Amino acid sequence: MLTARDGYVLEKMLRDWPPLTEEWLVLLNRKLASGCLPAGGCIPADLAMIDARVTFRCESGLTDTRTLCLPGTYAPGSAFLPITTFYGLALLGLREGQAMTFDRPEGRRDWIVLEKVLFQPAAGGLAPEAPAEAARSPFRVIAGGLADRAFTPANEQKCKEGRDRQEGAA
Repeated sequence: MLTARDGYVLEKMLRDWPPLTEEWLVLLNRKLASGCLPAGGCIPADLAMIDARVTFRCESGLTDTRTLCLPGTYAPGSAFLPITTFYGLALLGLREGQAMTFDRPEGRRDWIVLEKVLFQPAAGGLAPEAPAEAARSPFRVIAGGLADRAFTPANEQKCKEGRDRQEGAA
């Protein structure tokens, strides 16, 4: 089961991102078909969700601990696992002890087991609600909106001193 927020993120990825591979798209659709917890309901403490720190084991024998994250927060070599990877996406929505199998682009079958949820931001609390498109405040750009405001850029004094020195040297 996905939280409402995680379901929203996956639906947005399905709409806005080109699929990485056919196999990844199949896994994404499986996750979306698994259903979501009701918004505002309690989240089980052993549920893997975005921002949860989890320990897992996979088919290759690797056992690791990572924090599931959105793609923009991932840094290579860090302790994060983006949900845009096969393992990150497969872990999302699993509960401790659950496993998931999926196909890889190279034609092999892979699996992953969620061993433990070490930290979950909403453990025992209420599920964060998915952002509603209509509930977001509109962003407006106003041409010349700052034209009447007088402000001095932070580096203006240095720039002026530098120009004075250059003019004096010439």
